[in-house]
Amino acid sequence: EAIKKKQLDYLKEHEQKVIDLVKAQNSKVEDVQINWDETEWGVAGNGTPQGGDEMILIFGGFNQNPESSWRVDVVVEDGKINLKTMSLGQYLRMGGRIFE
Repeated sequence: EAIKKKQLDYLKEHEQKVIDLVKAQNSKVEDVQINWDETEWGVAGNGTPQGGDEMILIFGGFNQNPESSWRVDVVVEDGKINLKTMSLGQYLRMGGRIFE
């Protein structure tokens, strides 16, 4: 738990990078909300029994709309977050549909 708290604190310090990544997906995204309390830790599935990289999944919404959602995935290597691996894990959505 202490490691997760440290990792979450680190992500919060770099939240602008998450916001910038989400905003870069669509010019209609004016502002981004991050739901830190929904952050998940897990292992990426890659088709092998041992799985892939350790991951942190960050969730949120945009434009102050409760129907909006997105997910950003970040790889953890040897307990350290690698922000260079940050990518969109789930398309921007509005009411369950892909936001265009």
